[in-house]
Amino acid sequence: MGLRPMEDYPDVLADWADAKEIIAFCHEKKIFPMYHLDSSGVMDAGWDQDGYGFCWAYGLTAAVMSCRAAEGKPAVRLSPFSLGWLVNWRNSGYYCDRAIAGARQAGIASVEYVPEYTLNRSRFKAGWQDDALQYAPTEWWDTRKPDEITMLRQLLSILRTGRAGYEAFGWWHHALACVGMDWDESQPNNVATIHWNSHADGLIRLGGSRGVPDELYGVMATRHVDT
Repeated sequence: MGLRPMEDYPDVLADWADAKEIIAFCHEKKIFPMYHLDSSGVMDAGWDQDGYGFCWAYGLTAAVMSCRAAEGKPAVRLSPFSLGWLVNWRNSGYYCDRAIAGARQAGIASVEYVPEYTLNRSRFKAGWQDDALQYAPTEWWDTRKPDEITMLRQLLSILRTGRAGYEAFGWWHHALACVGMDWDESQPNNVATIHWNSHADGLIRLGGSRGVPDELYGVMATRHVDT
């Protein structure tokens, strides 16, 4: 499926003893994906699933757009609703790992071809499936959570490449994209994680155990299209 365990990349995995300095550097140089997503303009229209059960699609789409920004590709707002085929065009939740496999297979169309907030394919622009293939993720990191610090190390390792973490929280029953991290010694583990939520509330900050995802993937690369 293109998923590779983070442990396969010891040169990429952050040393937690260096976390404070890594986080400060990533903020100073605006490396974290929160900065790329903001400056690219792809979030200017807001990021709101608007009552649809599509948090899994919004988190995945944000992760793909952040990877494209890190790769220096043109900013294109993608439509989470183009992933609706995975749930038979119903308003339904889905699994993150299966969503990744689907996006790798069929891509994610731009909003030019697939408007948000509709699962009615008669409203899609002709050629939307070909458009979607241009924006397919091709490689991903997988992670595991034996403990919170190990998961935070893996998350920071993804974030410092400029790529968002595609994540899910059991306590929240919600999927979204992690786009940054703050060093905060008032918090357990000394960090708070920053997320681009899909409830029209933009960036949110979570501390303690609540800020450590239970499921996490990191996009490594998206499809190269000759222009």
